[in-house]
Amino acid sequence: MARLSFAQLEALVAVAEHTSITTAADVLGIAQPSLSRRLQGLEDALGVALLRPAGRGVQLTSAGAEAAATARRALAEVSVIEALSESVRTLAAGSLRLTGLPSLVSSFASEVIAPFHLAHPGVNVSVTTEEDASAVVEALRAGRADLALSVLEGAPSDLVAIELPAQRFTVVAHRDLAEHTLAELLKSATLVTLPTGTSMRTMAEQVYRRHQASPARVLETTQRDSLVRLALDVHGLTIVPEAFEELAEALGGRCLSLEEQPTRRVGILHTADARKNPALSRLLEFLPA
Repeated sequence: MARLSFAQLEALVAVAEHTSITTAADVLGIAQPSLSRRLQGLEDALGVALLRPAGRGVQLTSAGAEAAATARRALAEVSVIEALSESVRTLAAGSLRLTGLPSLVSSFASEVIAPFHLAHPGVNVSVTTEEDASAVVEALRAGRADLALSVLEGAPSDLVAIELPAQRFTVVAHRDLAEHTLAELLKSATLVTLPTGTSMRTMAEQVYRRHQASPARVLETTQRDSLVRLALDVHGLTIVPEAFEELAEALGGRCLSLEEQPTRRVGILHTADARKNPALSRLLEFLPA
């Protein structure tokens, strides 16, 4: 069977509604011969007669009536799809999935997502995290995310990279340790940190190397959200993104600035095809300078 066309279905429905080739052609804005060819092509494709002459007009055969009813439903479904597509294009609907390294999501997700959501609340936004940079890349390539917050060093060349302002870190310690300098704290206090291999653990190790120090003790946890509280409870220290400063101060912690910041290039990654999502293209316009 030949493939049916949208134009053929429109032609059949128009004739069914107006019982006139002339009127149906006028409604569709095409010439009568063109309409007749569409109808003939539809009959040839289906292998049945759909119309018969009736006075000065035409009438549907029984097969034509069934085909016209089905065609109406099909055109209605197409209209729904077109309306949905328009909603996505105008960002009245749609979805956007952000993933990334936990420390970057905690630091940057709000300023990346918040202005976009306020401007386009109809778009459903989801935010998840991945354990490491390789998992972030896999999530993008597998289509589980539209964009990601990740380190840019070593990012594959098939992904589009947009650099963001460098992530800054701070040392959080208990207020009872206020009389100690940073150098003293690094040598004497327990370091509360994530397991080896995580991005935040790597940042902490850079700080210690720059100060030619080693932690007196290391207390590891896999729970990023507990780093600050745990460090304060054990009168130790933790090295976290500056986004944690407000929490640290609320819990009675002391934040020590790092004059020599650990450096790593961070930013947004996405596949080239992801730009087909209008929501992603629009969100990129809200990125911080």
